[in-house]
Amino acid sequence: MDNHLSTQVKGFTTRRGVLAGCLSVVVLIASACASQPSPSTGRHAHGEAPFFGAGELAVAVPGFDLAVGGPQRFVVGLFTADKTDIGYGTVELRFRWLGDTTTKGSTPASAWSPPVTAAFRLLPGTATDAAPSGPSVLAPGQGRGVYVTHAPFDRAGFWEVEASGDVAGTEGDTGTGAFEVAARHLVPAVGDAAFPSDNATDATPGVDPTALDSRAAALDQIPDRRLHETTIRAAIEGHQPAVVVFSTPTYCLSRFCGPVTDMVAGLADRYRDRAAFIHVEIWEDFDTQRLNPTAAEWLYRDGNLQEPWVFLIGADGKIAVRWDNVLIRDELEAELIKLPVTRTP
Repeated sequence: MDNHLSTQVKGFTTRRGVLAGCLSVVVLIASACASQPSPSTGRHAHGEAPFFGAGELAVAVPGFDLAVGGPQRFVVGLFTADKTDIGYGTVELRFRWLGDTTTKGSTPASAWSPPVTAAFRLLPGTATDAAPSGPSVLAPGQGRGVYVTHAPFDRAGFWEVEASGDVAGTEGDTGTGAFEVAARHLVPAVGDAAFPSDNATDATPGVDPTALDSRAAALDQIPDRRLHETTIRAAIEGHQPAVVVFSTPTYCLSRFCGPVTDMVAGLADRYRDRAAFIHVEIWEDFDTQRLNPTAAEWLYRDGNLQEPWVFLIGADGKIAVRWDNVLIRDELEAELIKLPVTRTP
């Protein structure tokens, strides 16, 4: 990536993860979940990406970087027509291709795919008093979350997902949402070599604490120092697996950037004998809109940057798993458990 992209970015708007706002104020989903377009283009990274279709249920697709290829993580949020969260149990998802940027609306949609099961996962930073056994309209105190599955996409363009399930508390049980699939991933994907980045650490001479974590300004200290002890390059060159979270807990529009970072820090306490844990703050200087070079190298694409992202880099230096926008603790912990113990914690 050109160096100028990793230093000063004028007239640029980050496409921050905003699922939290979507889950609490569904009326804003059509604009918010699509993330913020670049002021210079007025478009999203892969073109316009609508999120709602027909049906009794509202379906939001908050993924950042879907592309043609084998099964990949796919997340949906479900809501009633009156904008109440739906959660728990499982739902069935089907997919069909609507067309590409030139044929959408002028050619017949493809046939629906066979259904896949998507399981509900509580979002980090949420709590629940009573968990229903199946899909239900949620009351306050029952937590919030998303449905997660894996699905392949065989061609680029606009797609539609249909979600269906026996939802307690509403007469509606089906809804659709639209999303876009790119010809290739823009952000490092599974199997790609990780960038051997020299991210700043708390040992970097002259580093501003807020360039390590935007919360440092309010706390007068760097939170989660264990996430700022080493570099991505050092982990790769040492053949050590690494969990790397890119987020700006203070400036992210989503209320879950902080909880995701905290969740990664909590797992670092338990699994630091298996992997290095690294947090990369998005902004080197928010006031002047100067990106951290490492965040720019990994995420700044087509005049936009989306976050949060979490990557698990394997001992071979390649991306083993990645999570965009929404990461559930169980998903990351399941991958960490597989790693061998390689060092003294």
